[in-house]
Amino acid sequence: WAFQTEAAATTDNSPTLAQPTVRVHMASGFIPYSIEVGQDYPSFAEEMATLLAEGYDELLVNKFTIGSGSGEPKGILTALSANTNVRVRVQTAGSNFGPLDPYAVWKALPKKYRRARSAWLMSVGVNNAIRQLGTANVYHASTVSLPEEWLDSLFNRGVYESPYMPDVTTVATATEGLAIVGDWQNFVIARRGGMSTEFIPNLVQQVTAGSGPAMPTGQRAWFAYARIGSNSVNDLGFR
Repeated sequence: WAFQTEAAATTDNSPTLAQPTVRVHMASGFIPYSIEVGQDYPSFAEEMATLLAEGYDELLVNKFTIGSGSGEPKGILTALSANTNVRVRVQTAGSNFGPLDPYAVWKALPKKYRRARSAWLMSVGVNNAIRQLGTANVYHASTVSLPEEWLDSLFNRGVYESPYMPDVTTVATATEGLAIVGDWQNFVIARRGGMSTEFIPNLVQQVTAGSGPAMPTGQRAWFAYARIGSNSVNDLGFR
């Protein structure tokens, strides 16, 4: 948009369309088992399917938070920690944080990223510490009382947990973020389909060249795989 002079030709206000690039990586899970186990454990297949699904979910939570981006998805904390433009320093050096710090982080986030899509990410330790900021002298920082399981709203925005975000007792450097807030539309997850699982009916032994054919071991296996990646495509949409 632009204001124009009367009767003058309009200017070209076309946006710059940039295509973000998010590299996709392969994740795999492999569970071998003997024929005897398959026969003696009637629900083995169902249990292993559940185990593979739960393990995959936990792997993604880890990598979406702190993944290096090298051979695996890049986590949001990894991406933002490398960008000094989006860090908000705690107000008292050498301490965890105080009642003014959540205000400082929220204020530092540009208005266009503070809209309804924004949300917080933190560990349960940081969440608990924020819940304890309110006192008789700091009543404005009161959140929820002890019977509540979790502080699920901060500045009227959702608060979500990642167990891989730093705890209040582990932060030692400027690149370890206690909490993240921003518009999560700027964190892109790229998938090549969901998790797939294949049944391998017979495993064979490993042999060296010239020592004869590979013989079956009396084992079967479940092999699961997925191709997925993640990265921040606009660090400035977070603090």
